[in-house]
Amino acid sequence: MEDKDKRAIQAIEAKLHTIILWLEVLLAFFIVATVLISGKDLVVLVYKVFITEASASYEILQSLLSHILLLVVGLELAIMLIHHTPGNVLEVMLYAIARKMLIHSGTSFDMLLGVIALALIFFVDKYFHTKDSEKIF
Repeated sequence: MEDKDKRAIQAIEAKLHTIILWLEVLLAFFIVATVLISGKDLVVLVYKVFITEASASYEILQSLLSHILLLVVGLELAIMLIHHTPGNVLEVMLYAIARKMLIHSGTSFDMLLGVIALALIFFVDKYFHTKDSEKIF
């Protein structure tokens, strides 16, 4: 009887796992579709950079960079949802921190924290994350 219950539980877990994976793929599809739809905003922002005076184009250029980096983070998030690897998680974190540093760093302390975070991600990638899924320790 106990063996029968374990098999039933394992079958339910396998079905739930499959459903969750399909939901993640669906969410990744929605993210990619949103990024593609948002491409028109990039065209508008690039056009605004070209028609605006040099003194006023800084804010528009910052907005363009913010938008592009947000789209990159979205695409990396979609990849992470489909392929569950530590490298993908590190890339999402890397782009998110880089976006924060370039767009929203108001003080030197914010910039310092961002540099430390990026250094930590590169350290983890170099010494703890192996591309061949081999364990270091």
